[in-house]
Amino acid sequence: RSTPLYSSAASDVYKRQTLTEALLRTNSAYGLAIAALLQRDGLVPEAQFAIVCGAPVKQSKHLSPETILKRLNEAGLLEQVTVPSVGECVSLVQAPDYYQWRGDDIRARLITENLLLTSIRDWVRKLGIVSYEKVATREGDKPAMVGTFAWDLTAPSYLGFLTKRSKDGKPKPGFFVCDVYLGGRMTAEGVRPFINKCKTLRQLRNIAPCMQMYVAYQYTGEAFQLLKENGIIPATPANLFGEDVAQGLVQLTKVLREASSSAIDPFQFDELFKKFGKIEGAALQLRGTLFEYLAADIARKTISPQVRMNRIFKSPDGVKSAEADVLAVRDDTAVTFIECKGYSPYGEVPVKDMKRWLQHNAPVIYSAARAHSDWSRLAIHFELWTTAPLSVEAAEMFEVAKSTIKPERYTITVRLSDEILATCRLTKDGGLVKAFEKHFMKHNARDLPDRRPVDQHKGPD
Repeated sequence: RSTPLYSSAASDVYKRQTLTEALLRTNSAYGLAIAALLQRDGLVPEAQFAIVCGAPVKQSKHLSPETILKRLNEAGLLEQVTVPSVGECVSLVQAPDYYQWRGDDIRARLITENLLLTSIRDWVRKLGIVSYEKVATREGDKPAMVGTFAWDLTAPSYLGFLTKRSKDGKPKPGFFVCDVYLGGRMTAEGVRPFINKCKTLRQLRNIAPCMQMYVAYQYTGEAFQLLKENGIIPATPANLFGEDVAQGLVQLTKVLREASSSAIDPFQFDELFKKFGKIEGAALQLRGTLFEYLAADIARKTISPQVRMNRIFKSPDGVKSAEADVLAVRDDTAVTFIECKGYSPYGEVPVKDMKRWLQHNAPVIYSAARAHSDWSRLAIHFELWTTAPLSVEAAEMFEVAKSTIKPERYTITVRLSDEILATCRLTKDGGLVKAFEKHFMKHNARDLPDRRPVDQHKGPD
């Protein structure tokens, strides 16, 4: 099979390709990890490497993802890189900066996959396949684990053919596990890591039976057959939810890719809200995503055309990291970092979010900015843009911080929906104004009032 060019000394390239092909032929744990990366154009977020590589997180006589990454790194085949808009990633070794311009495309796919996972969660809940409140996904605070493996989505199930009885007669649930990929066509090599997880899981003595499913847009004939032969459901968004939702997922990826560098098309987002509106949590998740792109567009037209999204910053000692949703550099005078909270207009910003922004994100990003060669002498501003009012505790915390932070270090500002709308109108972009009014102002937002705040990266709990 063909492999990406590594763009190094010719002999090094040849050695890497030869070793890679040998590992792929052996179907070893190392080969499976490389196959998973090749399926994903050579790159995955670091947090997802344990999911895609096919290895147990911790199991006797098995290599862990951490060990696989370490040894392939030592062999010069894998490396860890920071990709704009995505963050820390594991990748096949390539030329310097090879992945730096692909962050927006990768992030668009990951957001679409998260919406697909929300749809699958809604589907297994409504059909009664799983325990309603026990569904975990890869975007949760903890890894979604069953047995010794990490998955994109897991949940216990009390369906009769999955349930066993413990010694005291109590039912012991089985599980539903699922991984997803919404990139190109899934190949036989690309699906083998998932098959390895499923087969190894079945061999564990203390794990009840599992319903195992993979979801991709398309499969090669060999990949489809391999999944079926190994007792795994090879699903697609179309056969799970219908062509309308499947096309909506394709459209979402396209819209997000375009929105990262150009104006928001409110009509396209309206279509997406209609397609996903019946899926529990999807409208809230879309709102959070839309708001971040809206904020970037507003900043591009009112602060500076030099706007970037989702940049990861590390403290000078490398210990802490924080993400700036939107940053705008104004000439050589100032840099503004915007934290976006696209909540339901009927909700409120909890104190924990305010604390995180004030006590973690702002200090970490400030220290990184002061160490940045281009920004060290610029004025630094931090702004929290939110479409929901602050809770009483959050408002009090903000006022205390504002009175104690020295403005010569940096300033902090909170912009609520009315002020954001006024700024939006300054752009004289009718589509932008319409999108904000329709989805972020009270009495206009279409979904029912919901007081749960929704983080634009994680979606609803």
